Amino acid sequence: MSKDKRSAIILSICSAIIQKKQGSQPLVVGITGIDTSGKSKLIKELADQLRRMDQDVQTIHVDNFHNPKSQRYNENLSEPDQYFQLSIDFNFLKQSLLEPIKQLGKIEIGIDHLDLESDTVSVHKHYRITPNTIILIEGVFLYRPETRPFIDFFIFLKINEETALQRAWIRDVPSQGEEVIGKYHTKYFPAQRRYLEEYRPDLVSDIVIDNSNLDNPQIVIWPESMPAEVANENK
Repeated sequence: MSKDKRSAIILSICSAIIQKKQGSQPLVVGITGIDTSGKSKLIKELADQLRRMDQDVQTIHVDNFHNPKSQRYNENLSEPDQYFQLSIDFNFLKQSLLEPIKQLGKIEIGIDHLDLESDTVSVHKHYRITPNTIILIEGVFLYRPETRPFIDFFIFLKINEETALQRAWIRDVPSQGEEVIGKYHTKYFPAQRRYLEEYRPDLVSDIVIDNSNLDNPQIVIWPESMPAEVANENK
C-alpha cells in the first residue's frame, strides 16, 4: 500500500471519529490491541490528522499509568496474572481522568507518572480536556471493566503472535535483551489470550483493522452507520 493509500485510511478513520462526536461532550476513542500491534503509531497518525482538521485532541497512553516494581510483582500470582492484574493502575487512570471526563465534560490536571527505566515517579504530563476535545487513549487491556464504560468508540488492531514476536525482536530486544522474548511466551501472550477470548474486541469494536502489515493495513470491521468506501476498498 502506498503512503497516499495509508493516509486515505487515516483520514477516513478521523472522519468517522468526527462524525461520532456530537454535541458539547468530549469523545473518548480507545485504540487497543496486543503488544506491538501498532497502537502508538496509529494514535500519533490520528492525532496529527485530527489536528490538521482543526480538532482539539488529547492523547492518553495507558502505559504511563504503570505501577512501580514493588507493586507489579507478586510471587503468589502467576506471571500472566501479575501482568493483567498488577502492571497498570487502572483505578487511578479511571479516577484521575476517565471519570471526570465523563462526569464533568472537562478537566485540566497535571499528573506525575512512573518512569519505567528508573522506577521513579518522575515523568510529568499535563492533560487539558474541554467539551470540544477528542481523547485518544491507547492500551492493551482497554476492555477491562475499569475503562470500558468510559470509552465511546473502539478501534482494535488485530495481529497474530508470530507477527508480534517478529516486531518484538526489532523493538524490544535492543533495549531489553533477548530474555524479553521469553516473557512474551510466559507472561504477555498467555494473559492477552485470556483477555481476548473473554472480551472479544475483534467482534465488538467499532473498527477492526488487520495490522499484520503496517504498510498495508486491512479494515475488517467498519461502522454500519458510516460510509463504507474505505472498508470496501480494503476487502
